[in-house]
Formats: sequence, C-alpha cells, structure tokens
Amino acid sequence: MWVKPQQVGLSNALWTSDQANPYFVLQIRKSETGGITSKVLGTLDNVLDSKPYLYRILLSVAPSEESSYCISYGKCREEINADWIWLTRNLIPVLEIIEDPNDTVDFACAKIESLLAQHQPQETSKAAAKFQLSSDKFHKLFCLSEDDKLVNYYSCSVWHGNFPKQGWLYLSLRHVSFHSYFLGKTVQFCIPWTEIVGIEKVSGGFKILTRYERLTFLFFFNLDETLHLVQELSKMAVKSLLNGVEDKNDYYKFDEELQTSDKNYVKEYIDAKFQSESYCRRFSLPFWERLDGFVNCNLWFPYTKSDVPGRLFCSPFYLCFISKFDTRCKVIIPMYEIAVVEKVDSSVCPDALHITAKNKITFMFGSVPQRDYLCSKISDFLHNSISRDNSSPTLEPANFEKRGLQNQFVEIINPRQAVKEHLWQLHFSEYGRGVCMYRTKRLQELISHGIPDKLRAEMWLILSGAVFDVEKNRSKYTELVSRIEEVSPIVADEIERDLHRSLPEHPAYQSERGIDALRRVLSAYALYNSNVGYCQAMNMITSLFLLYASEEESFWLLVAVVERLLPDYYNKKVVGAIVDQNVFELLLKENIPELHRHLSKLGVLKMVTMSWFLTLYLSIIPFASAIHIVDCFFYEGTKFLFQVAIQVLYHNQSQLMLVQDDGEAMSLLNEFTENVSNKDSPFQTVMSGVATEVRVLISQSYRNFGHITMSHVENLRNSERLRVVQSIEDQDKKSVMRSVKGITSFKQPEIDFLYRKFQECRRKMSLCSSKVSHLSGSFVIDESQFCELFSFASPWGVGCLATALASRIFVLLDTNKDGLVEFHEMVFCFDVICNGSLSQRLKLFYLMHLDDRAPVAMATPCSITRMTEKRGSDGSSVGSSDTGSGLVSQSSTDSEPDPAGMTRVWKSVGIRRYPQVASPFLNVMESTTLPDIKQRQFIQLWKSLYGLYSDDYSNVIEVYSAIGRLGALLTKIGEGREKLPEDEVGEEALQVTVDNLSIHDNSKLSSLPSPTQDQEWELPFRTVFTAFQTEQNILEFFQRVTPIDTSLR
Repeated sequence: MWVKPQQVGLSNALWTSDQANPYFVLQIRKSETGGITSKVLGTLDNVLDSKPYLYRILLSVAPSEESSYCISYGKCREEINADWIWLTRNLIPVLEIIEDPNDTVDFACAKIESLLAQHQPQETSKAAAKFQLSSDKFHKLFCLSEDDKLVNYYSCSVWHGNFPKQGWLYLSLRHVSFHSYFLGKTVQFCIPWTEIVGIEKVSGGFKILTRYERLTFLFFFNLDETLHLVQELSKMAVKSLLNGVEDKNDYYKFDEELQTSDKNYVKEYIDAKFQSESYCRRFSLPFWERLDGFVNCNLWFPYTKSDVPGRLFCSPFYLCFISKFDTRCKVIIPMYEIAVVEKVDSSVCPDALHITAKNKITFMFGSVPQRDYLCSKISDFLHNSISRDNSSPTLEPANFEKRGLQNQFVEIINPRQAVKEHLWQLHFSEYGRGVCMYRTKRLQELISHGIPDKLRAEMWLILSGAVFDVEKNRSKYTELVSRIEEVSPIVADEIERDLHRSLPEHPAYQSERGIDALRRVLSAYALYNSNVGYCQAMNMITSLFLLYASEEESFWLLVAVVERLLPDYYNKKVVGAIVDQNVFELLLKENIPELHRHLSKLGVLKMVTMSWFLTLYLSIIPFASAIHIVDCFFYEGTKFLFQVAIQVLYHNQSQLMLVQDDGEAMSLLNEFTENVSNKDSPFQTVMSGVATEVRVLISQSYRNFGHITMSHVENLRNSERLRVVQSIEDQDKKSVMRSVKGITSFKQPEIDFLYRKFQECRRKMSLCSSKVSHLSGSFVIDESQFCELFSFASPWGVGCLATALASRIFVLLDTNKDGLVEFHEMVFCFDVICNGSLSQRLKLFYLMHLDDRAPVAMATPCSITRMTEKRGSDGSSVGSSDTGSGLVSQSSTDSEPDPAGMTRVWKSVGIRRYPQVASPFLNVMESTTLPDIKQRQFIQLWKSLYGLYSDDYSNVIEVYSAIGRLGALLTKIGEGREKLPEDEVGEEALQVTVDNLSIHDNSKLSSLPSPTQDQEWELPFRTVFTAFQTEQNILEFFQRVTPIDTSLR
C-alpha cells in the first residue's frame, strides 16, 4: 500500500532488512522474525493496540544522509511484494539514469505521491484506517469470511486458568472472539453468537455462558457500551434463529443491510436500530418506523398551566413526546394529522414550536434546541408522508359506533355504560380525542375502570398502534380476503376446528354470520404472515376483537398483538410464551419469593399461566371481566399480564401456601378466576363461589405491583430468550442425533462437528432463502449450502471440480426435487466418502454421473441403496458385495411402501439401514442391478476423476497417468463391447479383457473422444469396477479412510 513518503530516523530499530538494492530496502518488523525480540514486540503491539504494519519499503538516500523515506506498507507478504515488483520493473530503470542522488530522491518521492493520488483519491481518517487494520487482523486471526463484519473491539482481560489474560475482545456480526498474546503465548477463542446461552453482568465486567464453558471478561474502559453491544448482537442472532426472513418487519429479521454496510458504520447502525426499536415499542408504532433523532424540551401542559420537561422524538411519519416522568404525559402526532407548524418566540416560552393538528388540538414545545433544523426536518417529512385517502373510511368517532358483532346481536341498555360514556366525553373535551390526544394519568384511571363498549374499538386501535396499520394499508385486508382460497388446506382445517370454540356462549358465535367473519379474519392473517399461519388461542382474541370492531380493524388488531405486543407467542414453538413464562417466574421470585419457592416445588406455575397469557385471560376469566384486562393490556403492554397474574397469586397466597399438590393448587386458582365478576357488563355470569370484582383486582394489581416496568420486562426477556432458544436447539439436536444413531460409522465428535457446520449453513440459508425457517422443524439445506459444506469438509472437495461434484451428489440426494437435503442424508453421504469400502465409494462415484437416473431415483429416493454388512465374530465384513450388484428396480420398490417415511435407505453403499425400515427392503435391494453408464456419461466421469485430486496430492503425476490409462482402457472396452455376443460379455470374459489391456497398454490419450449420436456405447458397473482395480494409485485414494477432522479446510 503506497503511502506519502515519510522520513524515518532509526530505520533498523524495530525492523530487519529482507531485500535491498541501491535505491530501495524491503524490511520486516522484528515481531515476525522469532526470538525474544519478536515475543516482546508482539506483546507490546497486542497490549498497546498499535496495529503496526508487518512490512515496509524504504527509499534510500545519499550516504551522507542519516534518514530514509518510507514509501510503502504491507499487511502481508503478497501485498508488499506487489509494490516491490512494481518498483523493480518501473522505477529503478528510470532512477539509474539520474546522476544526482538528491534528484533521485525528489523524483522517486514525486512518483510515489502521484501513484498515491491516482489510486487513493479520498483520504481516510486515522480512526477509519486503524479500524480497517483491526478488521483485517481480526479476519486473519480467526479465519472468518469477510461478510462476518467486525462491529467493534475492546481491550479487556479474560479469566483463563488461574490468572486473567490481557487481550482484545472482537465483536462481529456472527462471533464473539478473544485474542491475547504475551511473550509468545497465545490465548484465543471464537464463539458463534448462536452458541451463547446466557450473558450475566458481574462486578467490573460480564460473563458469557455457553453450553460448555463460562467466560468472564473484566477491566473494560467502557463496560456499559460493551455490554450493550454484546446484548444487542446476541439478540439479533437469536431473532435470526427464531424468524428467518419471512417476517414482514425488519425488527424480526437479521438485517441484510448489515451485510452490505460499511464496516466502520456497523456499530452506529446497530445503535440506531436499537434506539428505533425502543422508540417504536414505547409509543406502539409500527416497527418499520425509524427514529431520526430526539431533543430535550418542554411541553406546555394547558390543563395544569405548567411546562412538562421531557423528550421530543422525530421520525419520518411521527412526532412523539414523553415526559421525564412517564406517568405525567405522552403525545403522539402522526405527520398526516399536522395542519400548521409555527415558530414562536417569547420571554415566557423561548425557542418554541407551535403545532396545530387537524382536529384543532394544539401543542407548544418550548426551549427546543436547533429549532430551525427540526422545523426543516418536519417540513421534509410532511412533504414525503402518506396523505390520507378521503374516499376510505376514517377513524372519526361516528364511524366507530354500532360497529362489530356486539351491537348486531346484543341490544341491552346498561345505565352504567351511559355514566362511563359521559365521563369519557368529559375527558375528550378536556384532553382531546383521537390519536393526538394528551395521554395522562387520568386516561390510565379511566381505562382501569373499563372502556365503554361504544368507544372500545376506537381506543383499542389507538392504544395498540393498529390505527397506524389501518391508515397505511387501506385495501390490504380486502385483497387478502379475495385470496382466501390460497390458504393451505392444513391451516384451513385447523382454523375450521377452532371456529366454534371461540366464545361459544356469545350469541354472535352461535350464528353463521359471526363464524364467517371469524373465519375470514383468521384466514386473511394466515396469508398475511405465512410463518405464523394459525395458532391456537388466536381464535379467542380475534373473536373478542370482532365483537367491537369491524373485520378490517379486527385484522389489524390481531396483527398488532401477534407481531408487536406479544412477539413470538403464536409461532410453531410458542417461543415467546415460553420466554414470558420464565419471565413471570422471575418476577414472582422478586416480588413474592416464599410463594415462588412453594409453587415451584409443586410444579404448578407452568401449568396454569401459559394459557392465561396466550388467551389474554379469556380462557379462565369470564368474558365480561376479562375484557377489562384486555383494555389495560392495550394501554400498558405485556407487563400488565404479569402484573395481574402475580396479583391473582398474591390474593390467594395464604391458601396456596397450604396446598400439598399441583391438582389442589390448580383447583383453587380455577375457582378464583371463574368468580371474577364485572357489575358494569350487560353479561352477568352466575358465580359459584365468592365473587371478586375485576375493577378491584386491577386496582390492587396497580397498587401492589405497578412498579414493574416494560424496560425491566424487556431485560428479563432478552436474558431468558437466549436460554429458551438454546434449549429448543438442544432438543432439536437430540432428535436429529437419534435419526442417525446406529446408521453411521462416524464417531460422536465427528457427528457433532457435522451438525454444527450443518447448522451454520442452515442459518445462512434462512437469511437469504424463503425455503426454510430455522426453527420450522425441518433440518434441511439447499444446494449452495451443501456445496459449501462439501468443499469445506469432504475429502472429495479439494480439487478444481469440487463444486461440480457437490452439485452432482446433491442432485442424487434430492430425489423429490424440492431443492433441499436433510441432515441424515448428508451424514450418510459423508460416511460413504470418508469411511466406505471400495465398492461403496465407486458406486457413489458411478451413480453421480448417470444422466438418466429415473429408475434408480424412483426406486430409492437417494438413488443409492445399501448392502448390509454382516459382521463375523472377529469384526470382519462377511457377505458384503463388492461386485456392485443389488440396486432396487422400479417395479420392486413400487410394491414396497416406506413404513417410516425415511425413503433414503442407502443400502448398496454399505451403511446400516434404519431400524424402522422393514426387512423386505433388504431382499429386494440385493436382487437388483445398476443401470449401464453411457459413453457421454463415462467421459464426464473420466473428467471428474481428475477433479478429485488437488495439486498438492502425493504422487499426483502418477495418479494423472493412471487416470489416463484407466480411461483409455475403458474406452477400448466400450468400443469393443458392441461387437461381442451378449452371452459372452460375462464377468470372466470382461476380466480377461481387462487383464489383456491393462498395465501393458501404455498408450496415452491425445484428446477425449467425441461421441456421435449413432455410435454411443455403454458400460455396466461391474466392468468399470473391475477396471478400477487395475490401477493401484487410484485404488489407494478410494480405499483410504479419512476422519472428518483431517479433511477440514
């Protein structure tokens, strides 16, 4: 890398000369030369983070001068050699003509500066250059790919053995790594984020827990920043495991933008993303919204005639304010609601910004820093914001009345509802109505007493943030309903089974009108989010929404609950519900430790509260009472579910402490929840025990456990999510390991290694392909990932045709043509390649090159069946076929079903069959033969033989000669085979032919034959197998047993 010529004084202090000429000297840093000096320098460079270059080129000057000029640096030998060669070829011949040494220096420096200006027009900052050097060093130390971008690095110590080791912690997108070098001793490790099961903060540092070890990192200069970045990167990795790329929102997926963003700005991007997520969560905004910035200012609160200090947030579609004390005031102003923005200056309110909404609500923000810049930002966002469609239904109050099924099926006039409505109208007249209302402590009190039925849909949409989805996606629901027939039959059946289980006591769901509406909403969501599809309990909450809101509004309320308020609750493994179950236990332990200890011994906690959260209490509390809990849930978020659950246990603590088994505890809790009443509801349920008013229950929960905050809940979620996901990973691993147990000769460490590499490939596929979600239950990879794994770990993946060979094997395995291969199939394949016998490997290699594999593929989906190996008392193989006979015919397999669904039975290649596969398979497979290989297929096989070997293979020249002889031999046999009578082409005749033509026939091929359409010959497998045995160099390769760890690259 050319640099601006710089004078250096002591040119040999830390450097030693490697090459020299009259004008230039190539030097190597002494830290790379070995010896005590190298160890000391290496230690200093590591501790001080000096990031020195290892090579440099000096421009020599006249002998009278005591200094030289450094003109080039290099991080590796290849880089510095390129500059040295350029100087030798282009600059030295010119310098030899110049007589004056001073002119020589001036000319050389000017030439280097011109090169620098030409190749590096933009000068980078020292910090950016240092970060680039650190990134290059990181990738070199840990041999990681360039797309695993370094996010940041920190100086710290790790507790290793009996003493801490000082070094550097590297945080990248996929790994947390540590490197320490001290006087020649290196401590280094690299852990994927997906292997981490826990992160714990300790005094002066933090611990990272994996399945196998606990690592303690200490002595950080900025512990909070480091810990925050570690938590965010682990959270991103967990979400990539949970969701793949199918989710609609960036929040849930591992951002592809990080793969293309500049290395220097990845950390800033992650920090901005975290702030945006926190912003959206705090104000219930769609997660696609990105925070642009925020300022500290005051909001003039007209109802108390005072300034409320807080923070004003600005994003492309929203202005939001929250007071310093959350309970005082919160404001959300969509850009489409803004009518006027004015600057106001007065002695009472300096640097003020006055905003008027379209519904005449006004907001005065005072002491706004950089007010002009903020105004220009708001102006730009207003210009780009989505204008409202006047032809679409709006969220005006009149449009919400008499909506939903409740008003169509229930005509009960309740005086209490009229009183509530009057109180709410008074509140609206004072604090405003709609999205832009002032959200204060008074609003919380009204909601805790229950929202009036006529206002419930309006408030649910506003409080949940679903109103913003309705505004942005006016015709989305209509379009989804028109495509309901596209719903998967399996999902449609699941929905149909649960339709009549949804609030069956309500008149609306005793009629087809209500059932049809419920069916449409659930089916539309199954299309909208195919990753979730449909999950039990969704029918319960949707049926509740339909009672008060229209179908479209109910649909977007469902979206808000499933994807924002209760994330991951309703996926295939209900991960979010399991995580929150663990969070609930931790909160119970913090608040009522003695009750937590008692109930944990009984094992009752997980048995009761899971259904409480999934159904928002609709499954255990009477509908008329549970609806009040749903009101508060939309206002407070998930923390209110925990708050009520702890209050229920606290209310029954004295009785629960006396129970001795889980059944008695469940009976006690069920009796209590069934008798939670609501006097304000028109639906009165007959109580069988002592009734508890729901308003009292809610009020007590606020009084006793209102201190629980969403930020605390989120912190607990992040820590528990790691453990839950890793436990699911462990369960999946056990299931997969059982599928290969007893059917491979790999040892357990080798299978574990293949599993880890398979998982890495599977995760990469989930980031760039929609074929599979990581926790979807199917352990599969696609062709590109299989080829990568094959080239990395297979002994056949070293040559120039490794990718082509991997693709051929993949096609052989992928008989159902879905573009995917399962884990046990890959293990079988690698077992044959690494540990198989000669006949097994040759059969695999032979079958890879059959163009027309339909009979074999239809017979056994993996196209390669297995020969059983009977073991004698001495462990030797008895009765295994080396002649290659024994593949399943088309007619034979059609008559034999696959009893376990595991149709890829590799019988002919010698790995033991599945225990589930019936024994008739074995008899069928032993009586069949392989199809013949055609001339054009044989030519490709011949080419592939050359591609099996790398240039550094021992005796590669002799091997290539043997391949040439083998190809010539089989070509001659093929050309002569057509002239022989068919009954003479037996094993003995072929063996004689092979013996006559091999070894003694040393003719070489000048070129590969070009077959013609009317003269194409064929060869049977037994002929090819016999011919291979004539070349010992080739046999040694196919007979060699290769442990999987020795074939890694």
